[in-house]
Amino acid sequence: MKITSINRKESDEYNLELNTEPILTQAVFDHFQLQAARDARLKLIAFSKLENSGLIMHTGALIDSVNCDGLASLIEDLLTSAESMVARAAANQESGSENNRKDSIIEAAAKKLGIPIK
Repeated sequence: MKITSINRKESDEYNLELNTEPILTQAVFDHFQLQAARDARLKLIAFSKLENSGLIMHTGALIDSVNCDGLASLIEDLLTSAESMVARAAANQESGSENNRKDSIIEAAAKKLGIPIK
């Protein structure tokens, strides 16, 4: 996931709203937040997301006083990782429901034919 810009209208000297491509979903944000909480470099920064917003970074200090060296890259890496987690979970869920559907069809056929399943 790429940070594309800062939303000037929704940002101030303590909070930056970061726009992303693709648009940040709540599921990706939730995974990102868990990862960010474990990263020592992000311990002084809080993150939030409002409905239809980007990633909001809350520094608690003036933005220009925060050590930002490599910060955008770190956030992008964590967002990309979170995006991958969400995609894997969705694929696993889809695969599981497809397997359940297939199993129920096989079980119904076995019952009608009077043949056991091995």
